[in-house]
Amino acid sequence: MDFLEIMRSRKSCRAYDPSKKVSREDLLKIVEAGRLSPSGCNSQPWKFIVVDSPEAKAKLCDAIVVGNGVTGAPWRDQVSAFIIFVEQHAKVMQSVLNHYKDSQRFAQGDIGAACMNMCHEAYSLGLATCMIGMNDQAKMEEYFGIPHGCEARLVLAVGYALDNTPVNKVRKPLSEVCSFNSFTGEL
Repeated sequence: MDFLEIMRSRKSCRAYDPSKKVSREDLLKIVEAGRLSPSGCNSQPWKFIVVDSPEAKAKLCDAIVVGNGVTGAPWRDQVSAFIIFVEQHAKVMQSVLNHYKDSQRFAQGDIGAACMNMCHEAYSLGLATCMIGMNDQAKMEEYFGIPHGCEARLVLAVGYALDNTPVNKVRKPLSEVCSFNSFTGEL
């Protein structure tokens, strides 16, 4: 399948088949796609925690509900497995550090790229994913042994979709999001 066709057909899943479990072999293939992702200064500022046991999943389902009961994943109990993306300290070139005064300048983008590569690998394996951005950092640290100061930046839900009906993606037109040579240039 052409890569742009994959992009057109892959969707964020919010309804999973709880009776189907993702194998550890497939989960490791997905993590490998993240591990091989590019990163600023090759810093690889990530640690991936795969959550697939019933006990760990129950803790994660609790940790992705924030203080007032809000969650971005009301369907979380249906998911076969999760992958937590923990932002690690990035080692960058001294010139980058001198310029930005921040070793983490590229870390969130790097984690986003790794996550998207994992989404594509999961899709190629016939699996569905959804990125979850909300979590209670204190619970993530307590439940998963994440060191204080290492942010649980993102969680990826991985499982089998209940419904694989294609969706019509609603996106801004290319002419609205792209220009040549300046911000207001024409396509």
